Amino acid sequence: MSADLHELLPLYALGALDADDAAEVERAVAADPALALELSRWQRAAGRIGEALAPVAPSAEARARLLAAVGGPSPAGGPGRFAARVAALFDLDVARAAALLGQIETPAAWSTLAAGVRVLGVAPGPRHAGAQCGLVRVARGARFPWHRHLGEEVALVVHGGARMADGRAVGPGDEIVAGVDDDDPHDFVADADGDAGECVFAVRGHGIEVVPRPPGAR
Repeated sequence: MSADLHELLPLYALGALDADDAAEVERAVAADPALALELSRWQRAAGRIGEALAPVAPSAEARARLLAAVGGPSPAGGPGRFAARVAALFDLDVARAAALLGQIETPAAWSTLAAGVRVLGVAPGPRHAGAQCGLVRVARGARFPWHRHLGEEVALVVHGGARMADGRAVGPGDEIVAGVDDDDPHDFVADADGDAGECVFAVRGHGIEVVPRPPGAR
């Protein structure tokens, strides 16, 4: 057996050879008991590598960051940082909420609701069964239609910002609750900060009714 073939034995034990090299090792080992013994030693050594490392379960936060990164860009100040809050809002685990936020940069995941407004729906967990949940993104400068809520709505800004009908400015991390009592019709305008160019909300509600914009409304 050549010196090169001896060097292949540890790689074979680690499963790191391509099909041709693995076949060459198997033929040589089948023909030489001494080589078979040497390979068995390498295989035992390879097995002990895993035993020497104690398994460490990733934290929910680390798992969320990873899934958000896989789904799409999520810088330290990006939407992925709100995974735990979105999980609570929709009654999901943090990993699933992170994956949802990771889809913000996936155009095919979104559906058009109105001019400048797109939605990405998600089925909530059992605590909020029957609620309408998902992400709503509004293009910078676009106005969400004049509407009223058909029940309580909770919205969390995860990206950008907006100017509400009552003059309030909201930005990342702000939570807006509407429709608790008599809900006055209203709208809002997306006004994303910096170069973001849009506003994205995580929303849990029970639907809206679009109504005519009254004359003289801001």
